[in-house]
Amino acid sequence: MKKVILSAVVLASSMLANAQKAPKLETFQDLVKVPTHAGPIASNEKSLGVTIWSDDFSTPANWTVDNNGQAGIDFGWNINNVSDGWWSTAGINSTSGGNYAELVNGDAQAATQALNVVYSLTTAAPIDVAALGGSNQISLQFEQYGARFNDLQEMLISVNGTTWVSVGNNSDKPVLSASGGSAYSNPDNKTINLAAALTQLSPGVTPTQLWVRFQWTTNYPNSATNPNVWITYGWYIDDVKLVTNPTNDLAITGSDWGSVGLHYYQIPTAQVAPIDFSADIFNGGINNQSNVKLNVNVNSGQFLGSSAPVSIVSLDTATVTVATQFTPAATVGTYTVTRNITADSTDDVPTNNQLADLSFNVTNFIYARDNNTIAGSTSNGTDPFETGNLYDIFQDAELKAINVRLPNGTNGATVGTEIYTRLYSIDPVSGDFVFESESSPLVLAANNLNTNLVIELDPYVNVTAGTTYLAVVGAYSSGLRVSNAGTSPAQTSFLLDGNDITTSTLFYQTSTPYVRLNFDPVLGLDNQEQVQQVVIMPNPSNGVASLQFDLLNPSDVAISVLDVSGKEVQNTQMNQLTAGTHDVTLESTKWNSGVYFVTIVSNGTTMTKKFVKK
Repeated sequence: MKKVILSAVVLASSMLANAQKAPKLETFQDLVKVPTHAGPIASNEKSLGVTIWSDDFSTPANWTVDNNGQAGIDFGWNINNVSDGWWSTAGINSTSGGNYAELVNGDAQAATQALNVVYSLTTAAPIDVAALGGSNQISLQFEQYGARFNDLQEMLISVNGTTWVSVGNNSDKPVLSASGGSAYSNPDNKTINLAAALTQLSPGVTPTQLWVRFQWTTNYPNSATNPNVWITYGWYIDDVKLVTNPTNDLAITGSDWGSVGLHYYQIPTAQVAPIDFSADIFNGGINNQSNVKLNVNVNSGQFLGSSAPVSIVSLDTATVTVATQFTPAATVGTYTVTRNITADSTDDVPTNNQLADLSFNVTNFIYARDNNTIAGSTSNGTDPFETGNLYDIFQDAELKAINVRLPNGTNGATVGTEIYTRLYSIDPVSGDFVFESESSPLVLAANNLNTNLVIELDPYVNVTAGTTYLAVVGAYSSGLRVSNAGTSPAQTSFLLDGNDITTSTLFYQTSTPYVRLNFDPVLGLDNQEQVQQVVIMPNPSNGVASLQFDLLNPSDVAISVLDVSGKEVQNTQMNQLTAGTHDVTLESTKWNSGVYFVTIVSNGTTMTKKFVKK
């Protein structure tokens, strides 16, 4: 087909490296308005050396609160044993119990949040680390609870009470919204190594004065006039400690795997390519570490690989990649991968030397970025949108369909919404999108939800090796919601706020939408456009209505009519209809007023139309 070049917001892909906009701001409609009560969860955080200082908020005077001029228990920090915020009624399940610190900024449900505020909670007196037997090699530990929205939850330190250095934040936590994410574990144990910051602030000298601060504000200062950026679920802090660092402590702080920068959980046999494994390794211990390696084991010894050994000095980070790529066999199979790091010394905290096992499949014809574990969904409020993933093509192939999964239920996709799938390629020179194909519109019926929905492109697309494609599902109106499964590296999964790639705004998302490529060669055989010219007359109707359709070939036909709740109100089976035009009476005089969905099935082809009974 003739390619239509579209001027697009420039994006980044694994094959095409370009800039990209920041993630989309969460709106009030995205807010989870029902409190989430997370029970105690075994923490993966490390337990370090000796505690040299601690505070459990039993004495509130040990802390200085600056609530930026805001008054009342509903704004800023407070210290007591009662949850005062709108979201959580239970507070934090801390080890010590009793008092804890809580951050609040109004009631989001009542739209009372304060704007343009910075709330801080600081140790009232400086901590004499030297007198307590510590050194620059210490870490900050604390227990916390809460959730993240558009806010910035930050930790800072100072050695003079004036100059403050940020040492950590909770931006690594997923955003909790109606589209997915989660609250923190209750409690969540956080550890921040302060050695690098203290070495910078007081080089070669153990501090005799150290202040610790917890600070809250918006994570989007450039959008400070937007009330949504000042919403918070709340942040709860307890059992704050300073502890000595271990002698030997390597930790995996980041990891990646995949082909040319993208990881796939389902790979068609025709798209198998070499896979890289890499990791970021931080030396948080006192000693320098030598012979540090990342080790990979696929299917219990089918493939064994390691990175070249490196030395990592104390407080430094090294990025390592397994020296030999792993290429799966081009046959259907399942692969389980274990990854860990080793060094010459015995690690004092081995719990952070191992990554969670990962598993992926080589399939006949499905190409999937999602991990098939559904967790939340993507929506765009009341606005139309498209969402999907980038895919790299390594061998020429004919793409016939895009598979999607749409959730049902209270927060699911709306029956009756008209959706479509589209495929774009990316111009390797300009970075512009190139429209390739789209499906016929599909009006969602109840049986389209919570299932692997196959939507064929029209026409099919001959995708070419060396090209990156963006596969999306979209809608021109509200009502679309797309299931998410797993996470994506930044700038590899996207939400287009609107339907016009030339004028709409593109955002990347870190949740992976369930939008897959389908190369099934059986699709389309003997049933292309089998059901044609479908018309319901009159529509709307307050009496009898007629369903007319054309068949391309002789076949059996099944007609099903569902109401908006998914209840079937008519089921008509017709055997061996001839090719040509057919007319079926809808039993609409028996139905209540409302919206109905008429589905025609013939030779595997499904066509759905909306009908309104007055």
